[in-house]
Amino acid sequence: MLILVAITVIFINTYVLTKRDSSDVLPNGTPSKIELTPNQNQTIKSKKQNPIERQRLLRPPIPDAGCEIDEKCSDDAIPYKIISGDGVEKYPIICFNNKLLVHKNLKDSKIGRGINLAAFDGATLDVKLTDTFDTYLEETFFLRTLKVSLNDGDIIILASFDEMTYGLKDASLSILERYGSQLIKIIKFRDSFVMLGQKGLARGKAIEMHQPKGNRDFAPAAHISGCAKFPLGSITPLLFPSPEVNKEGKIAVGTSMKNCGLLEACKENEFAVHVYTGKDKNDEPKICVDGKYVMAKGINDAGRGINIVVVSNGKEVIRTGHFDTWQEDSTNLEIFLENLEENVIIIAVTFDEASTNLRNFTRIILQGIGSQKIGVSQHCKNLFFDLGSATIQNLKYRDAWAFVGRKGIKGFSPYEEMSHSSTGNVYAPPIDKRMCVPQTLKGMKIRPDPLPFRNDKRRDFCSRYDGYGDFCSDTNVDKNLANIPLINKTLEDNSIYSIPILVIAGISHNSLRMCLETLLMQPGIRVENIVVAVDEKFSEPLALIDLFGFRGEKTASSSTYMEHYEKALNKIWEIYPNKDSVIIIEEDLILSPDFLYVFALLSETFRKDETIGAIQLWNPNSYDIVNGSIDLIYRVDNFYGLGYLLKRTFYNKNMKNSFTQCCGKRVWDKWTFSDSSSSFLMPDISRVFRKPIDGNLVNTKYLEILFNRKRQTSLNPFPPLSNIDTLRKENYDAFLIKSINLATLLKSLEPCNTINLNMYNLIKSQNASNAFKYIYQQESINDIASLTPILPCFGLFPQEPLGLYFGILRFSSNKNQFYLVGSKSPLYKSISTGI
Repeated sequence: MLILVAITVIFINTYVLTKRDSSDVLPNGTPSKIELTPNQNQTIKSKKQNPIERQRLLRPPIPDAGCEIDEKCSDDAIPYKIISGDGVEKYPIICFNNKLLVHKNLKDSKIGRGINLAAFDGATLDVKLTDTFDTYLEETFFLRTLKVSLNDGDIIILASFDEMTYGLKDASLSILERYGSQLIKIIKFRDSFVMLGQKGLARGKAIEMHQPKGNRDFAPAAHISGCAKFPLGSITPLLFPSPEVNKEGKIAVGTSMKNCGLLEACKENEFAVHVYTGKDKNDEPKICVDGKYVMAKGINDAGRGINIVVVSNGKEVIRTGHFDTWQEDSTNLEIFLENLEENVIIIAVTFDEASTNLRNFTRIILQGIGSQKIGVSQHCKNLFFDLGSATIQNLKYRDAWAFVGRKGIKGFSPYEEMSHSSTGNVYAPPIDKRMCVPQTLKGMKIRPDPLPFRNDKRRDFCSRYDGYGDFCSDTNVDKNLANIPLINKTLEDNSIYSIPILVIAGISHNSLRMCLETLLMQPGIRVENIVVAVDEKFSEPLALIDLFGFRGEKTASSSTYMEHYEKALNKIWEIYPNKDSVIIIEEDLILSPDFLYVFALLSETFRKDETIGAIQLWNPNSYDIVNGSIDLIYRVDNFYGLGYLLKRTFYNKNMKNSFTQCCGKRVWDKWTFSDSSSSFLMPDISRVFRKPIDGNLVNTKYLEILFNRKRQTSLNPFPPLSNIDTLRKENYDAFLIKSINLATLLKSLEPCNTINLNMYNLIKSQNASNAFKYIYQQESINDIASLTPILPCFGLFPQEPLGLYFGILRFSSNKNQFYLVGSKSPLYKSISTGI
């Protein structure tokens, strides 16, 4: 369990992108106070767009330094130059009409991670704003600027810096298409992007450039420059959904009910409230205030999303609002909340589904004092500090939430409840509460909310089955089991995330639980792709598998694990007859946080190289004392299994009809295949950890040395791999020969019983090389007699050499590369034996 904790901690702590002082927070300028007008469009109607008159194109005759372009613009065209950032050291540049507007050396220039924006009046070309939006964190202010702050025909220039995509949701991407972009939806993590567009411009009419990151850490800079005539094309006024807001005089009243259904009347300084969230989409939300329903089906636009009633100190309903935060972004809701008067009471209920487009910013508005844990600007926290919600940040798909708060409350509201939905599309149990609310609502310093989420399904499992340790502890029993979305957007289209995953369960149910937990932690994992094969004799694992949301498959009763193994392999290929590969996970494994990520990085090489039969992520030499390199992958001749990606063609040729002959024993007992032309990829540091052997197996000493010595397993969720381009067969042998020829020769090595510290000290004392080769003598290609005695000198598995490639044992240790080369290796004739 300690390993799981370590994996989790490092997994979370390494999700950090480079930040700069200028971009650690969202834009800190206070947005203009905007009031929503019912049944009107927010976009200010623009004047008819005509080509800019020549006499108005006044510009400096000499461009500002850095704004020079190759073209000479006519009098009716505007020069522009836009360069995105390049990594985190080179900042973006924006020039327009010969003026330098965005540059790191400009006084008071706003520049930082995300999107750097300059906007201009479409009629006068006057600068309307220059700003930076940290869209890695979220899109709130950027989206609001595009929707509300700019008029139809206004010109925008944007340039990316560092990472701009992670916080951009579909709302912002779609509206940028309505500024003329046709590339914005293909931009991925840390790609570079620049754009010159106009509000209302048809998709594809903007001037833009996209530079993909590819396998680099950052994309190269995107750069466009030239002369532009405005408008860039036909301008179509943008229409956005009108907010469904009703004010005094236009607020409808539905059914009356004495005391809103309370048995006793409220006190003089209180008023009755009834809130109801509805049991499903065919029901209705309800809010009753002081004996009158002002939110219900057909009353004041009540419906899907969040329904709000605002009550004055005098108990009068002064405003209602309905915001469909399932279909629309939450900009209108944010503006509505920004305009709340001091001390008014807000009553809110969700209906059907309200979480999909409820951005973090809006959650902070509602969350108030509990907002310290969410990384948005202090401006957001201060602006809506006083509403008092403590649980809005926990709202998930089809959860139900009811809340009564006050603008200016100090602390948490005592009137808040959340009901959580089950897995799948099941609705949360409805909230149906009646209460007396004080006209002056006071908050609590500590909210009495000991159990904001109750996992009844996990509790039921833990009540029926024993032996699951911390998984069923009071601390963990109510934690949700949820998969983690893909963080690295460059891998969105990677085929590895659609490949089936087969877990072959053994007899240890708690080991299976730990394996499934670390599988669920893999970023980008798709629950529907996971099949867990269970011997039909055991029913308990099926309940555990169902708890995780995976697919359990029974196999006919088997007398050995390997018999069960064969049946499980047959089953997975039957379930997925059109898949050309599958990931196999054996019993008693804990997966590293980069297990799936490494497969993804190697997937193209695996697919294109027919000589690679599988990628195995366990290395028998990955001991802690060896201290290998996390970025290296090797080709090897032998298969060591445990956790691996298997190619169907290799399976059909070598395993399907001869499993008992090739693979009837456990993989450490040496699987042998008829096809000797295939190789396997293997990391220098393992990506799976197998629990230690308990001593009840055959060949116990061998297995104890193999598995029970302190091993090294990756804990980095996103490690770099430095040699992917060399792994294909046509490149690898030449690369290996070249590397060995450049290595320093170790002339002689005496047999060892343990690691040779004298050798390592000698290596450490010289600075000439960090790569070393040793030639061991052979009578034939399979002769390892002179190699085996020196394996302990390096801390490798001492019983026999594991990980050979054509008689060459390659490994990394303490930042040094080692090549132990057999004299009968087919590659030996190309290798220099000099120093």
